[in-house]
This record gives sequence, C-alpha cells and structure tokens, in this order.
Amino acid sequence: MTSQAKESTGSRWRRALIGLVVSASLAVGLTLGFGSATAHADGLDELEQEFTTARGAGQVANLLNTALELRAMGFKPTQAEYAEIQDALRYRPNQTPLIDALKVTVARQLRTQQHMQQVSDPQVTGINQLPPGQESNSRAPFDGGITFGGG
Repeated sequence: MTSQAKESTGSRWRRALIGLVVSASLAVGLTLGFGSATAHADGLDELEQEFTTARGAGQVANLLNTALELRAMGFKPTQAEYAEIQDALRYRPNQTPLIDALKVTVARQLRTQQHMQQVSDPQVTGINQLPPGQESNSRAPFDGGITFGGG
C-alpha cells in the first residue's frame, strides 16, 4: 500500500520560486566572477591590476612589466619567488621589500633566459669546417672530375 500525499499548489509555487531565486543568484555570481574559479595564478597577476605596466611609470611597474614579459616567454618565477612577492606586500606602503623581491625574481628569470639561449646556440668549432687558410670551392672535395650526362 502506498499512500501519496497530494501536494498543494501553494507549495509547488513556493518551491519553483525558491529554485528560480537560487538559480538566478548562482548565474549572477558566476557572471560577476565570484567563487573559487577566479583564483589568481600568482601574485604577479594581482600586482598587474594594481600597478600600471606602462614604461617609465616607476620602478615597481617597470620590474613588474619585465617579470610579466619573461613569464609570458616561459621563464616563470619559482614558488619561493611568488611567496617572497606575497610576503613583501605586507609591508605596504613601503615598496622597498616589493622592489627587492621583484629584482630577485627578474634577475633569476634573466639568468634562466640567458642559460637557455646558450644551450640552444652552442659554439661548435672544428666540425665540418675547413682548416684555417683553406678556401672552399664550388666542387665537392671528392669530385674526381666525373660528370653525368651524354657526351
């Protein structure tokens, strides 16, 4: 035996209205960017929004711009450098700790960039090169004067 309680039309409307309000609130929240999906990748993104990245706009902005450019090229700061930048933000309005943290970050990024360029462009000497004083000619060294063709 099953007994089914009939639901009144008032409770159906109430449930529908609550569902509508919750759905609308969720949609507005996601549209405005509230929620866990808006977490920043690192402290540089937060600083980018705060400081102008125009050239000549100050030491923090210039260092930040360089760090962001290097990061975009693939030379990302380490987690320790991100932590140091976040820690430096506690000392505001004093910008010296932030400048120092950004200097360390940019210096390491530049060293990594230079190292990668040296690795990808090695200086090779003596391989497939003529000895000093010899000129190359258009004929292959072991040509032997053999020609192909009728004649």
